[in-house]
This record gives sequence, structure tokens and C-alpha cells, in this order.
Amino acid sequence: MKLKINKTDLLEPLSKVFGVIERRQTLPILSNVYFSIAGGRLKLSGTDLEVQVSAEASISSQENYKTTIPARKLLDICRSLPDEAELTMDFDQDKVIIKSGKSRFNLRVLSADDYPLFDEFNYINEATVESAVLGKAFSKTVFCMAQQDVRYYLNGLMFEILDNELLTVASDGHRLALSKNSIAADVESINQVIIPRKAAQEVLRLIEKHDDPVFIKVAKNNIKFTLGDVQLNAKLIDGRFPDFKNVVPEESKHSFNIDKQGFKAALLRVSILSNEKYKGIRLDLSNQGMVINANNPEQDEAEEEVLIDYSGEEMSMGFNSSYLMDALNVIESDKVKVSFTDTNSSCLLENPEDGSSRFVIMPMRI
Repeated sequence: MKLKINKTDLLEPLSKVFGVIERRQTLPILSNVYFSIAGGRLKLSGTDLEVQVSAEASISSQENYKTTIPARKLLDICRSLPDEAELTMDFDQDKVIIKSGKSRFNLRVLSADDYPLFDEFNYINEATVESAVLGKAFSKTVFCMAQQDVRYYLNGLMFEILDNELLTVASDGHRLALSKNSIAADVESINQVIIPRKAAQEVLRLIEKHDDPVFIKVAKNNIKFTLGDVQLNAKLIDGRFPDFKNVVPEESKHSFNIDKQGFKAALLRVSILSNEKYKGIRLDLSNQGMVINANNPEQDEAEEEVLIDYSGEEMSMGFNSSYLMDALNVIESDKVKVSFTDTNSSCLLENPEDGSSRFVIMPMRI
């Protein structure tokens, strides 16, 4: 079977599915992309057995054919060709010959029958959410997800739609991010589920290039996001997300507002001499302002004074500077409100004009 296709028509769907395909797999076929032609549509799929992404594109061919092709090699070939290049793909039983101009590539393929595509599920809930709202909810929280934590329920993003509100929460045990966003009144509720880390990151990546509403379906152990011609299926993490409501303080004894860019710049400079492993810095607060301190095992020290409007009691608090920076990077305002109760309490960061997203960072000993 021969297929003639424009580089862009192949590269766009391939780029969308490639993010879930691992280069090194225990099953060789998982390093391949599922390649299917039917009814004038090209469908590509990639999976790591936990997450599956499929993307479609219209093509001129009306033939039916399916196989699997090494994903990384196919992507690199497409990227290396000139813009608007035309490809001819000549499929045989165990290989595909790709020609474009004077270039020729011969790739081994594996049978599509052996590719572990997800089955269709019996979905019990569904909702439609604007891509901008879903993108905001994910971007404000995914960076706080744990990675390979023994508390498996932290290795993902808590997702819930209830009372016309979309709630996302993530925590690695040292910090927590929460985002609440209002949605249309007629959207169906979705009970609390935990979306795996990789799936949440892929959804965010796909949303960044998508403007239309996102259709969400939830089964007992699976969730499906449909973004135009792209579908993402993921196995849900089995478990209950910890009760986070007590972690996010409703009221704090002390607070101050600070210029976000100035705070970020000061943290960046001082953290140069912090412990490379723990990234610990100390905030010393008084009526004169705030002093940011850091030191390391080599006995290097850094200090910077920052002007703030603070009239509370003097105190010192230690935090991981990287955690503070991550939160500041996703707060969309010129000023940041910093709240706390005492030297041993967590620190709450938020936009002083918009409390829909809140970031809690646990203290550390310096």
C-alpha cells in the first residue's frame, strides 16, 4: 500500500501523540506509533499502557491500512524534511519505505494487531469545559504533583466538578496548589478522581494549542479528554486524595503584599548560595522589612533586604526557595499576598485580587 501525504499533515498529529510514547520500553511495540488509515482519515495513537493519546487528520487516500512505526524515528524524519515537503510511504509486511525528494528511509514496522490500544469504557459522567478554564486549572496545580511517591495518590492531580465549580488540587507532601474556577451552570458534576501525573501534563500541553471546548468523560477507572481531533485516555489512580481543606488556611495571623518580580529576583540571587540539595532560604521579618538569607555547607552566605509593609511581630521562617519560585511563576499579578500565622506554620501565597488559586508551602528548618 502506498500513501502520499504532506509533511504537515503527518507531523501535526504525530507531535500530539508523541508525548506519551516512551523511547525505552520493555515491550518494543510501545516505542512505536499506531498508524491507521480508513475512510480518508489518518489516525495515530501512542500509549505507555497507562495513558493513550490519539490524533486524527484528513488525507486524500481512501484505502484502509494499519501498522505501527517507530515513533521517534518517524518524528525526526518529518522534522528534518523541508517545509511543505511531500512524502511517499510505501508499506510492506514488515517495513515502510519513506521517500521525499532525494531522501529515502527504510523503517522496520510491527503488526498493528499486537498494539495494546485501550478498549472503550462504560462512561458514567461527562462534562464540557472551556479550554481556557481547564488550562488555567491545570497550569496552576500540575507543578505540585509528586513524582514516584510511595503515597501513590499524590502522584497525580485531584479533579472534581461540583456545584458549577471546577476544582483541581495537587500536593507532593511539602507543598500544595489549589485552583477553583467557575464553569457553566448546566455542566454535569464529576465526583473526585485522581488523574495520573503524565496524563495531567499531557492534557495541559494539548490545551495550550486548543481553543475549543474540551469534552470530558469519566468511567469507573478511566477518564477521557476530547480536544477537537485529539483524544486522551488515562487510567485513574485508585485511591482517595487526602483531605486538603485543613491544609489551606482560611485565616492567617500575619500577611503582607510584595512585588512579585522583585521577590523572584531576590530569591534567585540569594538561593545561589543555598544548599544545592535542599534549596533552603530564611525569611527574617520585622517592621523594617524582610531579609532573605541563605548559606551552604561550604559556609558561603547570601543576604538581601526587601522592602515590605509589615507591622507584625518579628519572626524567622525557613522555606525551599524552589517551591516559592514555582508558585510565584504561576501567579498572574504584579503583587503577591503572603500569609502565615507563626514560625512553624505553612506559608500561603496568592493573588491579592483573585483568591481562586492558592499555594501552600510547608516550612523547613534552616
